[in-house]
Amino acid sequence: MKYYTKWRDGFFAAFTLALALAIFLIYKSWTVAAGVVLLIAVIFLGCFLGFWNELKKRGLQTELDISRVLGKDAKDALQFGNIGILTYNDEFVCTWESDFFTDRKIDLVNRKLTSWMDNIRDLVDEEVDSVTGEADGRIYEVSRKQDGQLLYVQDVTELTTLRRKLHDRQVVVGLMQLDNYLEYQSYENEDILAAINTQLRGPLVTWAKDNGMLLRRVRADRIFVVCDRKILRKVRRNNLSILQEVKDKARNMDVSITLSMAFAYGTRHFTELDNMLNDLIELAQSRGGDQCAIQEAGREIEYIGGNSESSSQRSKVRVRIMANAISDAIRDSGSVYIAGHVNTDYDCMGAALAVSNWVRSQGKQAFIVLKDIPRDRQLQETMDRYSRSLEERDVFLTPEEARERMDMEKDLLVMVDHSVPEISSAADFLDEARRIAVIDHHRRGDSFVKNPMVTYVESQSSSTAELVTELLRNIPRHVPIFEAEATIMYLGLLVDTNRFKMHTSARTFETAAVLRSWGANVQEAEEALTEDRALYQEKAQLICAAQEFLDKYMIAMTSQPTDRTMVSQTSDSLLRIRGCEASFTIAPDPDEPASARISARSNGKVNVQRIMEKMGGGGHFAAAACLLPDTTVQQAKEQLMKTIEEDTDHESDPA
Repeated sequence: MKYYTKWRDGFFAAFTLALALAIFLIYKSWTVAAGVVLLIAVIFLGCFLGFWNELKKRGLQTELDISRVLGKDAKDALQFGNIGILTYNDEFVCTWESDFFTDRKIDLVNRKLTSWMDNIRDLVDEEVDSVTGEADGRIYEVSRKQDGQLLYVQDVTELTTLRRKLHDRQVVVGLMQLDNYLEYQSYENEDILAAINTQLRGPLVTWAKDNGMLLRRVRADRIFVVCDRKILRKVRRNNLSILQEVKDKARNMDVSITLSMAFAYGTRHFTELDNMLNDLIELAQSRGGDQCAIQEAGREIEYIGGNSESSSQRSKVRVRIMANAISDAIRDSGSVYIAGHVNTDYDCMGAALAVSNWVRSQGKQAFIVLKDIPRDRQLQETMDRYSRSLEERDVFLTPEEARERMDMEKDLLVMVDHSVPEISSAADFLDEARRIAVIDHHRRGDSFVKNPMVTYVESQSSSTAELVTELLRNIPRHVPIFEAEATIMYLGLLVDTNRFKMHTSARTFETAAVLRSWGANVQEAEEALTEDRALYQEKAQLICAAQEFLDKYMIAMTSQPTDRTMVSQTSDSLLRIRGCEASFTIAPDPDEPASARISARSNGKVNVQRIMEKMGGGGHFAAAACLLPDTTVQQAKEQLMKTIEEDTDHESDPA
């Protein structure tokens, strides 16, 4: 249109001259001549205005042949492929369209192309090669010719529909397991078992069938299901409501049964799906059950649920089996190296010392790989207190020394109180070790040591000290535990349960009694947990500065580097505030001042482990933490608040 404005301006200039000429003729009294000039000018004006109006209304359609643009062979190919062509100007207005659009009764000439397809502008603005969008009830793929104002358009509606159908019908395999069902089957009477089958397993089967799943029972507590991605998307949209339904019914029946689920998809290799599914159901259960683990091959695992604290699932038979398995692994190895986690605490050190005694009782040499590894201040004071007796029995090595001495093929590496390679004191040579055993009480996450020969992960246990104590009581050979080891293990029990207030069961108190009988010095333990006046005042200041968030959370924050123990103790203290269901303390880490550490605690109503996992950390349902590198405490607080809000929204959905 801009090209023709000069002709419009020229015509109006000529009309103005004709009008001036007519006035001049009238002035000379040549009225006939003036009338003829005016008549001709008016006729030309009317014709021009009509043409100009039509030009603006419909635009100028230039009849081009595709062969003039691309050549005859290309024209034939485009017609065979049913591909349309558009040309456009600098204003992204269509200047010409091929017969492809005429046949579909689509008129784009002199229209903005964005009025036809919203995202077509991305071809220019985003400099992408092609876009796909919907217009007039059809789906089109539009490609741009480089260095030219030319677009190729292909109708891909049928192809896209087929792709969606193929995607939706992709095979998904799943497992549904009623946690603790076998325990009730073994010990409860027939009436209770019949009620469990009717009110828990029955609705589970009904739910699966109502959603179009194929299911087969593979054992009393486990059901194998097959569905497709469309069905999985449907039940996922409802947030897997069966999880909450089973939990509510079990609560009404006063039984400790929850539902663990796993779904795997994304590959045509059924062996790979089988391996994925087994790993996922183990993950869901090791994280405490009452949740679903979903994974597409090659993607990260998604967890849904986990809104309740797990109940004890350890049977005495399982403990005895695991004790024998670890004893066999020790006996069949050369030497045994015991690794803990960085920022070692009482629980980690106590478990390591106990395992060291276990190894020596079987005539093997034990090495504890925790020398020069950062540890809690209070733990260091206790280690100094018992240094003489410990040095007489135990051998401590640095990770470098351990790597040089260890036979990676024959020696056994025992990981206590952790299963994540990144935080292990043996992280530098973990991949080289061929014989690995794991004893841990943290919920298993995505990052887990590869191919351990023995894995004993029980997230419902209060501490690793509790697990190790039960293991030692279930082996035939007597393992001597002295005052130092027993006291440090008892301290691990105290700290991890916040003095038996959180995450405890009957077994926790049994463990405390056993440790006391083994020589744990209770008075020494209480003195070890006392605080200096300055540190007590520091904690009090943190508590006073804490802010309430969303009516049930407390968040304390300081910009001063703060000891890890102080941070966790502050969170513990905040839980004593009435109405507080979860507490968080944020402070720079002393070893990494540019990082922010968050310690989280819960009274059992909020899953802080899930919140910390979303921020890159982990832990337990009621006690968790994370470390945010290159993050200020203010940034950490904002990220925490956002994560809490998202988690609160998640909990408000039907679970």
